[in-house]
Amino acid sequence: MALIALVGASEILPDGGLRALVTVAGETLIERQAVRLVDAGVTQIAVAVGAVPAELLATCDRIGRRGIKVTPVRSAADLRALVAEDDRIILVADGLRAGGMHYAAIAKPGSPAILVTGDTPLTQMFERIDATRRWGGLASVTSAMVGELAAMPGEWDMMLTLLRLAVQGGARRLYCEPALFEQGEIAIVTDRPTAALIEQSSLQQVEYGGMGLGRSAIMMPLVRLAGPWLVKSPATARYLPYVTALLWIVVALLAASGLAAAGALVAVLAGLCLAAMRYLSSFRAESAAQDRARDLIRVFAWLLLALFPWLLSLAGPEHRMPPFSEAALAPCLAAAILLARSLYEDAGEKRRFHWLLPDADQAWIMLAPALLFGFAPLMFAILPLLAMLQILLWLRLARRPEPK
Repeated sequence: MALIALVGASEILPDGGLRALVTVAGETLIERQAVRLVDAGVTQIAVAVGAVPAELLATCDRIGRRGIKVTPVRSAADLRALVAEDDRIILVADGLRAGGMHYAAIAKPGSPAILVTGDTPLTQMFERIDATRRWGGLASVTSAMVGELAAMPGEWDMMLTLLRLAVQGGARRLYCEPALFEQGEIAIVTDRPTAALIEQSSLQQVEYGGMGLGRSAIMMPLVRLAGPWLVKSPATARYLPYVTALLWIVVALLAASGLAAAGALVAVLAGLCLAAMRYLSSFRAESAAQDRARDLIRVFAWLLLALFPWLLSLAGPEHRMPPFSEAALAPCLAAAILLARSLYEDAGEKRRFHWLLPDADQAWIMLAPALLFGFAPLMFAILPLLAMLQILLWLRLARRPEPK
């Protein structure tokens, strides 16, 4: 049994372009939908089209290079040819912008389901389901419904007709709060000005992201200054992971060559790139592979901090063991940062005062001048103690009852 998606891409904008190709935060709507669908388990995407302009064809090719088959379909007969008897089909409304959790909910095995929301002024662009509910832009139907549509005489709108068949068949209704439309978490992009408003709203609402004093107080504010440029450039999201990984490799090579201060300075720049990756993930539909790549880079950066003095010892002619103050305390510092992250992740919804916690960015920012001016042993002694003090202070403040 396969999971197949039918994505709408036929609506024409007033300026003559396709709604599915509108760009929000540097990516087209249909590419964002494709990433969400792949993460939900979809193995093939059928794109419901009226025509196939060159721009749409190029976009489908880009999606296809990510390892998923993309096929334009113009009629129910075309779709029926792609669907096996026990396949399930996910319907994605033309111009929909939704979060991964909504796709995952619809993709769960079971009977047909429809994402629905309340009938409010914010949801008028969605298809009406009944007197009080409107379609939320996602649904799952069976191959039998596709066969029923293909057998109907005349021409029918594939998306809406399959939706009606699901409603008439008593499909489960998964309710979505209308407030999510007000916050921009779910939206139907009707034109380019609407897309610009969604992008601007996202830039204003995004949090600094993640725990840690270095990231929250220094790195993310710097990244936010360049935020509008970062999110509008598709090349940035494409190449930033490679640049970030390369910078961390350069840190290791510089340390192994004895250039400690240069390695720490590059580590600060690499930490800034890692923060930019985290920032971009708030806007762009990251695939599971991209998320794993970011986690892998973060783990490598953490290991570099723990092993940095040992890498420096490789540069000398005798490869002497580093002093105890560095050899033992650098792993202690890395362990304290790992402890802080574990406490932060276990805190659940009570992640208050997260900016107090120690992180690798703070460590590299403090180590760089220490290595440059020759008091690294003292700094390696201070940093683990400072990290534990920050953790204790965070525990004390985070456990205080919230003011009513």
